[in-house]
Amino acid sequence: MADYSAELPVNAGTTLTQRTGTGGLDTVPAGSLVLARNTGAGAHTLTFTVGALYDGLPVQPRLVVIPGGGNAIIRVPAIYGNASGRVPLAIDGTAAEILYYVLAG
Repeated sequence: MADYSAELPVNAGTTLTQRTGTGGLDTVPAGSLVLARNTGAGAHTLTFTVGALYDGLPVQPRLVVIPGGGNAIIRVPAIYGNASGRVPLAIDGTAAEILYYVLAG
């Protein structure tokens, strides 16, 4: 498991850290943006576990499907965060085919 922090863009530009999906759960900060690229030929599903409850019941995870060779930018709402302000991210299949950046929202 890798716990990634968000990088803050600055006026002078910033060098971003490219992350690689892992077989386990990574976490990203609630309220961040995730810019993801699928380098594989097949689609991959990114699963963001929502830490919020609605009427005392758990909220279903958010699924984002990225087609082979595709890109996506995903806003991770602050309400998705668990008690630590983190949002678990799981990637199906060959997780290393997903390269992503975590940006401050």
